[in-house]
Amino acid sequence: SVLIILYSIDLAGGTLGVIGMSHQLFRRKSQSVMTIIIINLLVLHTFLLLSIPFRLSYYILQEWKFGTFTCRLASGIIYLHMYTTFAFYIAIIVIRLFRLEFKKCYTTTWVTAVWLLGALVIAPVFLSYYGTSKTYPSSQCFQFQQEMQKTPMVVVNYCLVGISVVVCAVLTVIQLSVICRLAVKYWPDINSHVEFRAQAKSFFFILVTLMCFMPHHVFRVYYIQNFHLDKDHKLLPYNEFFLALTTMCCLDMLCFIAGIAH
Repeated sequence: SVLIILYSIDLAGGTLGVIGMSHQLFRRKSQSVMTIIIINLLVLHTFLLLSIPFRLSYYILQEWKFGTFTCRLASGIIYLHMYTTFAFYIAIIVIRLFRLEFKKCYTTTWVTAVWLLGALVIAPVFLSYYGTSKTYPSSQCFQFQQEMQKTPMVVVNYCLVGISVVVCAVLTVIQLSVICRLAVKYWPDINSHVEFRAQAKSFFFILVTLMCFMPHHVFRVYYIQNFHLDKDHKLLPYNEFFLALTTMCCLDMLCFIAGIAH
């Protein structure tokens, strides 16, 4: 199926990218802000890649064999990966866009805060409540659509969608305006200017966000509003597809290695 193909590409390309980028960083031994963020993206992608074989096993065998908690954990990892990756992408864009400079200690502090928030607050809350409102068959997984009947879950989803779309839209407009201004300023030798190349590379992260994350969020609104009418679960495969699409961002390390984004 399409999901097997997408996750297989993620697993192969993502693993290759993580290994290759880790090797580059080990040789470079840089301690810049960008390097710290990239290292954190590497760790994030590694967690996601470790969960993908479980998903592939389920989609190939059409049966979940790893228990309910592991199912909720694998389901949670993909969401935590998406939003934490999005946060780091936004950090990269903002730092380059406004030419911010942080000392290593400040960067380490806010990065640590992001991890602590995810590990000590968001993850425990997610695992404690998500997929626990009813008893699901142990042989099935990733079919927690009934959770959408709970008002708090709907509110959280709408908030996440709203914040993500607004932030992405605002940064896209600002980034495009900056690129256009620099293109006019440095034309026709735009590629010879470091400032323009840096902003063009930042736009890569906006493109990844638009292509990988935004389709899921746009469809999520439709899914929330219509899932209760979907008695035959025809919307579920589409939801799974757009969710799988978010994991394609783990291929970004291949772009880092190629010099497209870094």
